[in-house]
Amino acid sequence: MAKHYLWALGEGIKGCRPGDLIAGRYLVKRDRLLVDTQPEQLPELPEEIPSVVTPYLRLFAYQLHVPQVYGLVSSQTSKLSGDIWLLENGPILKVTESLMPELADSWKGAAAMRQLNWLWQIAQLWQPCIAQGVASTLLTPELLRVEGQLVRFLELQPDRKPPNLSQLGKLWQQWLEDAHPAIANFLRQLCQQMVAGQVRHGEQLMGQLDKALAKCGRYYDRHVEIATGTDVGRSRAHNEDACYPPSGTVWGGNPGSEACAIVCDGIGGQDGGEVASEEAIAVLRDKLQQMPLHQANWDPLSLTSKLERAACAANDKIAGRNDSEHRQGRQRMGTTLVMALAHIHELYVAHVGDSRAYWITRTGCYQVTLDDDVACREVRLGYSLYRDALEQVAAGALIQALGITSSNSLHPTVQRFPVDDDCVLLLCSDGLSDKDRVEECWEAEILPILDGTVDVAKARDRLIEIANTRNGHDNVTVALIHCHAHLRDEGNTFTELSVAPLDTPPEPTIDTDDLPTDLTGNTAFGDPDSAGKTELVPPPDKGKSRLSLLLKILFLLGLGGVFAYFFIPPVGRAIDTAGESIFGKRGLVNPASRREKTVESVPSPVKSLETGSFIEIKSSAAGQLGKEGDRLDLRVAIGELTVKGTVPAGSVLQVTNKQLTPQGNWLELKVCSIPEIVRSNSPKPQSNKDFSSVSKPAINPSPAVTTPTPSPSPAVKPTVDAVAIAKLQAGEIGWIQERDAISKVASNPTPNPNQQGKCVVNSD
Repeated sequence: MAKHYLWALGEGIKGCRPGDLIAGRYLVKRDRLLVDTQPEQLPELPEEIPSVVTPYLRLFAYQLHVPQVYGLVSSQTSKLSGDIWLLENGPILKVTESLMPELADSWKGAAAMRQLNWLWQIAQLWQPCIAQGVASTLLTPELLRVEGQLVRFLELQPDRKPPNLSQLGKLWQQWLEDAHPAIANFLRQLCQQMVAGQVRHGEQLMGQLDKALAKCGRYYDRHVEIATGTDVGRSRAHNEDACYPPSGTVWGGNPGSEACAIVCDGIGGQDGGEVASEEAIAVLRDKLQQMPLHQANWDPLSLTSKLERAACAANDKIAGRNDSEHRQGRQRMGTTLVMALAHIHELYVAHVGDSRAYWITRTGCYQVTLDDDVACREVRLGYSLYRDALEQVAAGALIQALGITSSNSLHPTVQRFPVDDDCVLLLCSDGLSDKDRVEECWEAEILPILDGTVDVAKARDRLIEIANTRNGHDNVTVALIHCHAHLRDEGNTFTELSVAPLDTPPEPTIDTDDLPTDLTGNTAFGDPDSAGKTELVPPPDKGKSRLSLLLKILFLLGLGGVFAYFFIPPVGRAIDTAGESIFGKRGLVNPASRREKTVESVPSPVKSLETGSFIEIKSSAAGQLGKEGDRLDLRVAIGELTVKGTVPAGSVLQVTNKQLTPQGNWLELKVCSIPEIVRSNSPKPQSNKDFSSVSKPAINPSPAVTTPTPSPSPAVKPTVDAVAIAKLQAGEIGWIQERDAISKVASNPTPNPNQQGKCVVNSD
């Protein structure tokens, strides 16, 4: 069995030296670098998840960059001075048993596109790390390691206070001297914008880097080879899997709509699963043919949105057929989906279910998709370590698949990866990926493709053989996409890039028209990026009169104030009270009417909620705090179906982040305080270890696909939807679509310090 290398955190590791054997199991190789001598056994697992490791779990979707918690070595077990937390998937070179190089050390001499790619990944990680309070990791050079194209974190650094992009710009300025000459001027200008506070959002930063990557990518020759295959396997009577191009195909060509591969694993038994998988591929192929994919209209925001809509269209086609045939429960057919598309300098990966995509380079094999199953959901919610979650009942039950419900409750994942070197993307159903077969065989069977010693067709056949002989319990489908990317000779002398200054930090907007992006200019780097789904708009015309606008605003404010004073009693009382504090009490004011230590917020029509603003959840007309219709249900993450918890009426929250998606704006809200009448009865969220009792939330009724009993030929893959909803406590955060929030909140109240609660600076 291969050695399992781990990185150690905690007080207990400080007294350990190379050669020590911790808890009779973990051998210390170097400072904080251990090897598990008994990897076949489960590590010690905590009874409760402490806050120090929660960010690792919440960032589980970013496992390409963020190591994951392997297990615990408690002080009671090890007899050491403190606990030790073990991280797996860290930036450790197994051959030399040492850490991968720091990004700063590998920066000098790297190609222009490689340098931009590293910075793009950091920009992509900025907002998720901010949300989890670990963005300081991106400002700590010794924690930023690189493995070929990939940026890897050694560990997460908690924030003492939230950092900003100005600090990130100052760090990047230290690398300017060794930047590739073609992008040195661009990076210098970009860092100046960041330090000056002109680039205020991670989406803006990604937009700038996206344009630079696109221009650098033009100097590469690119070619794509695809081989697909599907097999019924050793234990099934029929094949519910399907693929595109059709099984047995070997295709070669340039990036574009034909440089696409799809793998679907059907759900629903004979005359169900295979129908759903074929139906999905037919719809997706039709949608792809309608996408004009060529360099002149490269637009990652638009393409990402179109791929999401294509998956939803396939979902609705299958769901509609289920409804028309009156299929219910286990009889409803569905399918998983994993699809890859090579477009210009990027790879796009769309995913629903538990079929997987793996990215293979000369430096490693990386799983780039996260299974839509109960185990992964438990980790992302922060309830359980992955190894613990896998041991629970129904751990592999799916929480979503194409065709089971309407697309209103479907959340496809679309990722994109800039490609600056040769790589192979493997798409496969769980007939191959189960029992870690890909991790076992990639080096012997897939890596030779990059050396030219094995072609994609031969590698495809070998992977199907491995799936049948070492697993054999299911159908198996494989698609291999070999991407060639070679810098042309003249690429070393390509035109120097530059970036236009941003005089005013622009607000992100959504491009709803899917217009082509013009790449003919030499200095415009403000177009939208796909991950944040935003667009940088040009600064306003300075020629317009600012004085006129100011006068209009003052007039409207004055008029609104007069109206509010006479027609909204709470406002009148607030103004009278303020007048008393300044000019003294007047005879007309009744002292008994004064309220001590309360602030009445005036509900006003809310059109938009901005980052940093406070909001208060409006109560019902009868003042019934906690009434179901007047609460907010906050989600785990953007686009997530899972409800993290509910916040009752009367609570005060703060908008800590705002993200734009094709489905609308999403807000990250932090609970500042909740009413005392509710707080005393609000249980804290608890880990749901018994997956057999997991049920659907009332907000999303949909036909469930139950877990099948073991049989030689199971007919159905299970689906389970969400855990029970708990009331959130002060200090917790969650996401909600802006349109769902504005009807239930009063914007910009003036909460007192008690109401601001956990949102007061340094309150934690």
